[in-house]
Amino acid sequence: MCFDTLHIEHQVKNIPIDFVNQKNETLSWLNLKWHPITNKHQYLSCYYTYIGNLRLVFKGDKIYIKNSLQCFYMNNNYQSFSFSQVLDAFSKLNQLVPFNIYEAVVTRLAVGVVIEEDAQKAYNEWKFYMGKPPKPMYEKNKIYGAKFHLNDYYIKAYNKTFQVQCKDKINIGKPYFRYEIEGKTKFFNNKTNNVGITTVADLIDKVKYKKLCNILIERYQKIEKEAQIDLSELTLKEMRLVASMRDFKIKEGMRKQYSHTYKKERLKYLNLMRNVDNTAFQNKVFNKLNTVIQNSLNN
Repeated sequence: MCFDTLHIEHQVKNIPIDFVNQKNETLSWLNLKWHPITNKHQYLSCYYTYIGNLRLVFKGDKIYIKNSLQCFYMNNNYQSFSFSQVLDAFSKLNQLVPFNIYEAVVTRLAVGVVIEEDAQKAYNEWKFYMGKPPKPMYEKNKIYGAKFHLNDYYIKAYNKTFQVQCKDKINIGKPYFRYEIEGKTKFFNNKTNNVGITTVADLIDKVKYKKLCNILIERYQKIEKEAQIDLSELTLKEMRLVASMRDFKIKEGMRKQYSHTYKKERLKYLNLMRNVDNTAFQNKVFNKLNTVIQNSLNN
């Protein structure tokens, strides 16, 4: 598992005088060059700088940092990224920012994992998560992944090899499948997940790191996957049942207008799916994901 996109912020107590005076020019502070950003009326809005791929924005009395921690540490986010490397990454970052990084407040977090696998086959079998169908992800007018949008978070999976080729012009040479969850900290801290993330210090707590690992793998198990059915083995009645349960509009129409019938039909469908042997591929994907996650936790 790895921390990918982070959104963190820190309130600066002793603001340098040039920032207080809001000089509309590039300023130097602790070996960093801070460049001004103006709004459409040419008034100073904020200052920004970069540490590697991490973008820092100084606005008012706060510094905001976002982007991938793994890319900051190892220049990519498709290799394995262990807990010990997470500790080292934050330690290195702490030496480069003008404040104690461990006191910074976490507002948003993405956790994910990459395995060597046929990504298209894996996400094409995603059907529903909490009653919602996935939405396609596009890059250069081509579908390369699938995504579930929820209120405070989203779950997505995509062809990492294709994304890296499009974004960074790098040919990895292997088929990589990336699965991740990104959300506001209140999702990770709700009653169900109960991780307890407030500051960066919480991200280097191994107990909380393990909880994040568990969320990642447990949510994957909750995604309904499409069974690859041999229609020749089904009766006409069973074919109709499968067709109605796999068409989202029909399925939702039944659920809203004929809820009692829907519950009975869905139960029949689930029982039918249990007898369909499509588990080999999804079990392989799940086992690979779990292995990488456990290796990350234990190294």
